[in-house]
Amino acid sequence: MSFSVEQSRLYPVYLPPRKEGQVYLGMIIPVPEPYAGELQKVTKTDGVPPHITILEPRAVDREQVPEIQAQAAEICRAFSPFVISFGNIGDFRPVSPVVYIEVQRGHEACKELAKRLRFGPLDTESRFPYYPHITLGTNVTDEDLDRVAALSKRSHGFFMVDGIDCSLLEPNHVEQLAILQLGSGVPESVTGELPEIFAHPQLHP
Repeated sequence: MSFSVEQSRLYPVYLPPRKEGQVYLGMIIPVPEPYAGELQKVTKTDGVPPHITILEPRAVDREQVPEIQAQAAEICRAFSPFVISFGNIGDFRPVSPVVYIEVQRGHEACKELAKRLRFGPLDTESRFPYYPHITLGTNVTDEDLDRVAALSKRSHGFFMVDGIDCSLLEPNHVEQLAILQLGSGVPESVTGELPEIFAHPQLHP
């Protein structure tokens, strides 16, 4: 699956230098509905769907992609599904003007998965330490922040992560290579909560 975006609407992240014949490969956790639709009403990310970055774009040789994808899939199969919950609103100022929602539950799982997926050609230096979050963008209004704060406080602001989106990125095009499925089975510690989480998915009282 692939989709095109205007060049000005590319992925709002830094793309590192690359050599001829290289492509950008990245991995994210897409935020599912109904949360994605609600967040898109307030995000200022130029059309990029809400997500949690697991691996920022890395420049890799095109011929390495199948091997990288296969190894990443193996790593994901050995990693249990986990729950994400929304936390507080924060920002990276003064380093960056980006405003974001913290990942509360699932924070350590995201960090561990990101660590495991930094192997071989993907194990390059990052500009900043990895911090799981959902980007809201820049120039976010106080009204927008109030709406997201209300969303993040609701008890049903949870979702299960059972796969990672692995994609190739270009300045005006994103091509999804695969959804890398996480290992079978729901972690025992969250099994009892899942029916309640998904029984009331509405975002409005």
